[in-house]
Amino acid sequence: MRANTSSPRLGIETRSFRESSADGAPPPAPLNMPDQPLHGAAEPRRFTPIPGLGRRRAALAAFCALSTGAAVFAVATAMGRDGLAPLEVLHVGLILVLFGWMAFSFAASLGGLWLSWQDWTWERATAELAPARLTTRTALLAPIYHEDCGPFFARLATTRASLHAQGLTPFFDIIVLSDSRHAEVLADERRGFAALQASGAGPRVYYRHRPENTDRKAGNVADWVRQHGGAYDHMVVFDADSLMEGRTLWRLAAAMERDPSLGLIQTAPAIIGRRTLFGRVEQFANNLYGPLAAWGVAWWSGADGNYWGHNAILRVAAFAQAGGLPHLKGRKPFGGHILSHDFVEAAFLRRAGWGVRLLPDLGGSFEESPPTLIDHLIRDRRWCQGNLQHLGVLGGRGLHPISRLHLARGVLSYALSPLWIALVVTGALLSTPDADGAGYPLAGAAVLAVSLAFVLIPKLISYGLMLQQGEARRFGGAWRALAGVGVETLVSTLLAPVIMAVHTRALLAVALGRDSGWSAQQRGEGQLSWRAALSFHGPEMAIGAALGLLGPALGAGLSPWLAAVSACLCASPLLARWTASLSQGRALREAGLLLTPGETGRRRHLGASSLRPVTSETANAWPTSRPAVAEAFNTLIPTINVPTAAAPAQTA
Repeated sequence: MRANTSSPRLGIETRSFRESSADGAPPPAPLNMPDQPLHGAAEPRRFTPIPGLGRRRAALAAFCALSTGAAVFAVATAMGRDGLAPLEVLHVGLILVLFGWMAFSFAASLGGLWLSWQDWTWERATAELAPARLTTRTALLAPIYHEDCGPFFARLATTRASLHAQGLTPFFDIIVLSDSRHAEVLADERRGFAALQASGAGPRVYYRHRPENTDRKAGNVADWVRQHGGAYDHMVVFDADSLMEGRTLWRLAAAMERDPSLGLIQTAPAIIGRRTLFGRVEQFANNLYGPLAAWGVAWWSGADGNYWGHNAILRVAAFAQAGGLPHLKGRKPFGGHILSHDFVEAAFLRRAGWGVRLLPDLGGSFEESPPTLIDHLIRDRRWCQGNLQHLGVLGGRGLHPISRLHLARGVLSYALSPLWIALVVTGALLSTPDADGAGYPLAGAAVLAVSLAFVLIPKLISYGLMLQQGEARRFGGAWRALAGVGVETLVSTLLAPVIMAVHTRALLAVALGRDSGWSAQQRGEGQLSWRAALSFHGPEMAIGAALGLLGPALGAGLSPWLAAVSACLCASPLLARWTASLSQGRALREAGLLLTPGETGRRRHLGASSLRPVTSETANAWPTSRPAVAEAFNTLIPTINVPTAAAPAQTA
């Protein structure tokens, strides 16, 4: 869908860059976007099949089947010399599901490693080819709902300046899509928007507020497509914490122009700007292990990929054709509008024949993460409800099998938590001297060792890739990076039982019909009080105490694994407070641990000689109280170094 002088849409496109209403809203450019039925016929694919993709998936399935079968056989044989008791059958069934999940992730990592070494792939070619001159126009959609305006508009200003430095001003618009409800918040947003307009040269910016925030973010974006989407060929959807470089956006738009069969290209955002211990652990893991994981997803999904809801480019015509979401039958939390809309939108795009792809190593795509464990778990509560809604989508007719797999994995990512707890409990009961199956402890230990290898080996592979690519200095040096892997593994191990318990609690809440509601995500970093930690994690402490008493109450003793889980749960408020500490995060940074490329130097894909993008860490240091939005924003301008003269159009 390229713009040309004979197109009847040219007048709308030109108007979208030269006219706006008095309050900064974009001009109307209606586009039909009907809601899609849950059950529909699959349309023929528009893209060329990827050579060898079927063999990749066959190899993945074979590895999962053989390794999981071997684990189940070993445990069942050790316990079942005189038949399997009901508890033993339950334990074997848990191993079947959980070991298979880990085997899948491990095999995908190995496949991703292989794919990352190939020079002929679409992923490599798209990330490395010089982007061509653009002939299309792209809207950058920035939804906002009760966010702190200072950092939000600062990130948009950084992206805007980066686009201008690349000579891309004529080809992009930035549109703020507000769903906020309170007058004070709206006034702050408009002040921030006015400061963004006055921040220097760059693409035009618009501000649009919806009177009714129907269907949350998905409804906001869909409503924009219906009212204004006809003026654009592509749209890039942001989250409130998104930051993207101009050269990255250029490559994405150019890739969509080169391949008209693509409906969506998802980037793999890197986490930046975190200062608490929890945030720095998440940031380190994302930056070091994330690329290999993303390559793994690209390896097995191909053009049948997924959408993560932000930092992705979509073809507007394709989204209008296929992205309208139905409401699910029934009452909340399972019914109503779809919370985790992104997975379903990707599935509908693929059902309509459009390619959905992931670019794992494009660079220049960033986001933040929740600063504390509790903030992370509050966000997970909402995601848990949204992913469980996908149970009502999985059976939709016409969906591609890989789209169903994406949806199923999203459900299992939360549904597995109670199964892990059950595995620990049943394993402890079966490991006692009085239990049947004398050979189980040895077989169970072997399966556990392989499971740990499935977790640790991808981390070590990621570390080796970092060394092989000469990136060690960007992570603080080879030895400090290796120590960072150890710190991250320790912290994530301590937090794993707590996260599983809270996920289990979330599952029960959804099953009981409790809706998560809609609240703004906490992004700022501050001190977590003991009162807040104890109040949130009271149920985890009770679960930990119950597990600690379970073994002795049954006369079975307490296995080391059950004891470790019980201790972590009982200490969950302490762990939440410790990992929320800014001082602990600062101490690790000063020691050179958990460093990431955003903290140690310029990134590879900056692409603008005079521009230094401001990271979220810098943004979080500005005063961001609501009365001082404009003043806070003004402190950004000198650090951006926005070109004052018009940049040449698309200089490479």
